[in-house]
Amino acid sequence: MLYQNPASAAAGCVLDDQGRVLLVRRAIEPFRGTWALPAGYQEIDETPAETVVREVFEETGVEVEPYALFDLLFVRDPVRKPANLAVYLCRVLGGTLRAGDDALEVRWFALDALPAEPDAIGFENRERILDRLRHDARVLRPSTKPETMSKSPEGVTYAASGVDIEKKYDAVDRATAAIRKTFTPGVVGDVGAFGGLFDLARAGVGNGMLVASADGVGTKLDVAKKARVFDTIGRDIVHHCINDILVQGAKPLFFMDYVGVGKMEPDMVSAVIGGCADACRENGLALLGGETAEMPGLYAPGDFDLVGFIVGIVDPKKLLDGTRVKPGQVLLGLPSSGLHTNGFSLARKVLFDVLKLDLDARPKELGGETVARALLAVHRSYLAPLWPLLQQDKIAALAHITGGGVVDNVPRVLNGCDALVDRDAWPVPPIFRMIVDGGRVERDEAYHVLNMGLGMVVFVDRADVSAVRGALEAAGETVYEIGRTEAGDGRVRWLR
Repeated sequence: MLYQNPASAAAGCVLDDQGRVLLVRRAIEPFRGTWALPAGYQEIDETPAETVVREVFEETGVEVEPYALFDLLFVRDPVRKPANLAVYLCRVLGGTLRAGDDALEVRWFALDALPAEPDAIGFENRERILDRLRHDARVLRPSTKPETMSKSPEGVTYAASGVDIEKKYDAVDRATAAIRKTFTPGVVGDVGAFGGLFDLARAGVGNGMLVASADGVGTKLDVAKKARVFDTIGRDIVHHCINDILVQGAKPLFFMDYVGVGKMEPDMVSAVIGGCADACRENGLALLGGETAEMPGLYAPGDFDLVGFIVGIVDPKKLLDGTRVKPGQVLLGLPSSGLHTNGFSLARKVLFDVLKLDLDARPKELGGETVARALLAVHRSYLAPLWPLLQQDKIAALAHITGGGVVDNVPRVLNGCDALVDRDAWPVPPIFRMIVDGGRVERDEAYHVLNMGLGMVVFVDRADVSAVRGALEAAGETVYEIGRTEAGDGRVRWLR
């Protein structure tokens, strides 16, 4: 039996091939008689995307396909119960335009012909949506993928080292429809966030919103294996997962690990798990369980894999989902400790194949440090310095700089703004300069693949910059002011 879920609603931002948006004039409160996006409450057996398809057809007669999550917000209104509202961009598949269900009238509006009076548009986040409709790249070019960074024909690229970022995007795009079909009523948002969101109240099993993430440490494993240093990668995976849910405002609750080996080596496995346990204890979360699997024939002797899974919780009112980002905010950068857990295929290609360095080499560029030590520097956790500021609502958004660098990670929270970033605003550590110079890696390619010394980007209202900087520095952080936000279409633009 179907019934309304009063905790969740979904709306369709439907665009035709002329770039017009579909609006309905509502027959019900709130905003009776005003123009709004077609929307409705989610039924218990629907995903948010399925709600959009149903509601758009019932209200307008238009058949649509959702292709991207456009906005997500928590709606508070005195007329009705609070609800999570997911807004999806939709393309038209067919149908005949007609008013139905609770719509008095339906009409296509050109973006420059939308009703000018603010009260004439009734959906809750109208100012943000109206601005983004005119600037968001997904609206203007809905079928495009992130622009491929320029590659030097002479220098080493990530693709040449064996990793094709564009094929990864393509694989996820192909799987997105299947993923969405698994969404149960507790699912909030869509594919592509740092962590997955699950609303306990919507699922009818409690309060609060769970945030979950899974990740690995990539080919940093190869460096650890050859150096016979294993505890650091245990710390790496925990810290990486903590940061991926921290950026959504979540407090980590527990962690689980998976270690797969070709041949069981108790010293190695215990060191890996011990590193996970140390990192969990230091960050206040439980190492709740895991799996250790010996699979000869699948993994070669000496080979292994490490994956981490984390779950945290966030108050829906404190969720960071990009909707707090607006023009005029300041971007603060917190330094990384090294490569963290990304870009190692490129780093190994340059350092070992091009420069012919050994792990125990001490090149002058590293100031006496070994190559192994520089590469195995532990991925930092930013929980301790950032958590107090999250509790005080001093942070508008966070971006964890992992695979894809600043170029791919900052746009995940940009909310239709552009981020103007000054690449000269923070120092590039020696290990990155060695990789870039040694491999003749183009500058744009480097900032697309590596974190280049920046592990976290913090979005702050200008009025709060002094307080936030002071709190971070008091916690022992080095803070760089790296740029600002301005109205745009959701991309990073380099100032220098």
